[in-house]
Amino acid sequence: MARTISESEGGSYRWVMAFLAFFMNTVINFMIFQVGGLAERIMPALHMGPAQLAMVLSVPFLANAILGIPAGAAADRFGAVRVVIVGAALTVVCGIGRIGASSFEALFVWMLLLGIGPALLNANVAKILGAWFPPRSMGTAMGLYVAGANAGITIALATSALFPSIKAAFVVSAGIAVGAAALWTALARGGPSGRRAKGLSGARAPEAPAPTAKAALRAAFKSGNLWIGSAAMFFFMGTFVTQNGFLANALIKGKGVEAVAAGFVASALSVSFIVGTIVGPTLAERAGSTRLFLAPAAVLAAAASYLAWLLPFGPLTWLLLVVAGLALGTAVPLVMSLPMLLPEIGPAFAGSAGGVISSFQMAGAFVISSYVIIPLAGGSLDRVFLYIGLGYLVFALAAALLPELGRRARAKN
Repeated sequence: MARTISESEGGSYRWVMAFLAFFMNTVINFMIFQVGGLAERIMPALHMGPAQLAMVLSVPFLANAILGIPAGAAADRFGAVRVVIVGAALTVVCGIGRIGASSFEALFVWMLLLGIGPALLNANVAKILGAWFPPRSMGTAMGLYVAGANAGITIALATSALFPSIKAAFVVSAGIAVGAAALWTALARGGPSGRRAKGLSGARAPEAPAPTAKAALRAAFKSGNLWIGSAAMFFFMGTFVTQNGFLANALIKGKGVEAVAAGFVASALSVSFIVGTIVGPTLAERAGSTRLFLAPAAVLAAAASYLAWLLPFGPLTWLLLVVAGLALGTAVPLVMSLPMLLPEIGPAFAGSAGGVISSFQMAGAFVISSYVIIPLAGGSLDRVFLYIGLGYLVFALAAALLPELGRRARAKN
């Protein structure tokens, strides 16, 4: 396995890289989920029905799923930071392009292309952060990145109604995308050896020869643990997208909750998830164990999610959703850190490995909700949340099969 970075080598600049990754993820998800927040205006303006809205919302995940593996392989060959720069530029182009979308077909195409940026970022973030953070801090770094997705979703849903028009909302998000792309291009570095030292010419230290795409993909595909982690993320993402997407509306229609209160209670899941992504991996590292915080957390999330719906609506609903969010936020960054922590993968092949996980993760978001949970539920809200609980249990089962990669295991190795 290639050498990983030490705590002293990363320096304080690693937190600049972590913030850049967080900010990029926040902006991309803000842009995608603006469509959900603007749904009541977009549907009549573009003559769209519920099925077409679902297609527009889910198609970025499809692009992400298709491009995840080649995006990771490209990073192993050409450099992850460079690949993300291309993704950031494409995000800006798509953000500007959709401003003028005046039909379902046009918006669908721009949203499909908008999925390319997150595909290039999501596949390579473990490789990028792994170049700056030692194994003991990877969970926390990945937690900050994962928090960006939920932050973007929360901001999009909370602010979309404040814009005077669809065009105004898209103009603002495109402008923010320009700023994010400029920050990444100006500040992102491939690692401490690739960071420009003050007062010097900006020359970079020599790097090891990049592996071929074939060699990187072969290493990723041979890892059984990587396939297990990918399956775990497939079921997590599909289940989480379903829960996030249907919870508020289900509380209104199934429990008779007023719209504002339903939105507030539903947001407890997203906000607590963000907290969990920061706190959970830190606790796991202090405890010296990842397994202790993987499957048990997922089982807790499954039980809390189902009980939050099953029990009468009240303060306990909010509390159970907070528990579910904290538990899920704890487990997910640990799984997403696998490309840098698995001995058979490591830094050299982390891009390809991250691409495999990203492809499965986004395929789950596209497939599980629209083609598994909702059809099986047959219009029953009770069944929707039963299957959400079962989805998290499958996530827990896959997570239970992963090896121990915490501090104690690393010390033994």
